[in-house]
Amino acid sequence: MKNFDEIGVSYFLNRHRGHFLEDLKTLKKAGFNSVLHTFSEADLLYGPGNVRDMVAISREKGFTAWISPWGVGKAFGGEALSDFLLENTSAWQVMSDGKKYPAACINNPMFRKFMLQWTDAAVSYGADAIMWDEPRFITEQKGKKKIWGCRCPYCRESYEIMNLKSMPLFKMDESVKNFRELSIKRFISFLSAYAKEKSGGKIRISALFTSPSAGGISPNSFFESAANLKAVDSLGCAPYWFNTPGRLDIYGHSLMAAKNLKEICDMSGKKPHFWLQGFGLKKGRETDVLKAIDAVKDSGIRNLWVWGFNGGEMMSSLSSENPEKTWSVIVKGINSGKD
Repeated sequence: MKNFDEIGVSYFLNRHRGHFLEDLKTLKKAGFNSVLHTFSEADLLYGPGNVRDMVAISREKGFTAWISPWGVGKAFGGEALSDFLLENTSAWQVMSDGKKYPAACINNPMFRKFMLQWTDAAVSYGADAIMWDEPRFITEQKGKKKIWGCRCPYCRESYEIMNLKSMPLFKMDESVKNFRELSIKRFISFLSAYAKEKSGGKIRISALFTSPSAGGISPNSFFESAANLKAVDSLGCAPYWFNTPGRLDIYGHSLMAAKNLKEICDMSGKKPHFWLQGFGLKKGRETDVLKAIDAVKDSGIRNLWVWGFNGGEMMSSLSSENPEKTWSVIVKGINSGKD
């Protein structure tokens, strides 16, 4: 019995057709059957045809093609720069200390309009699925103070309608946490419904949120309510361990996140998928990924994704110290135990 039904990997920065075709051969040989194409603002501005062609090539070669808004507006995860933020400083998030932060507010109408343009392009390229990658409000720790967003006029007005009181100025209380989470879910629901309509219901929608076991902002209750979003077909978690303090029980850390996600998805009829850390691994620690892979196998999740291709070597700030060995260990771990 094979370990997973879907084995995918994120693919970014390279836009050369010939190189990509060779990489697809490598992926096919390694047992992968899905590719997530990052689609940044730079791609939208200067290389939309490249992304469109790579999505088409992926599908022609038998891969399922996903696409995600990589770093768009810095309201989504990703190491891409944002032209939208340069052109629309009034759409930046306003923090609890009154200062603006260079990340678009998901409640801002200008950013929502921009995301509809992005979605139009993504749907038109014929991707099988869109993945909303960790949509977020910003939270920063400054000394003993936690600085949070967003307190822009749109957020304050929406909060007041919801809570019948003014938004707190400094303290992030439960009402602020609930407002932020509800705003994220409304944003995802808005974009997902639009993508479904534009594609005639053909495109699948996935949402990836920060896992609670990774110290993120998304508790299980948030995953549970997100799983009830009608237009969302699957949910993912990414319990990366590279930035956790001290020595971590990687197997237990990953298993807890995977089992929680699977239970929530089973109850809601959604498909769960797990993102494996394939980047930022220290030399000599490459086999750490095997513990996470074993955890996913044991959880019963059948859809495993790796961020990113070949140990992240295409971006030095993300690359594992020995990317080739990291990738080799991942491929071996994914395929071990197959009949």
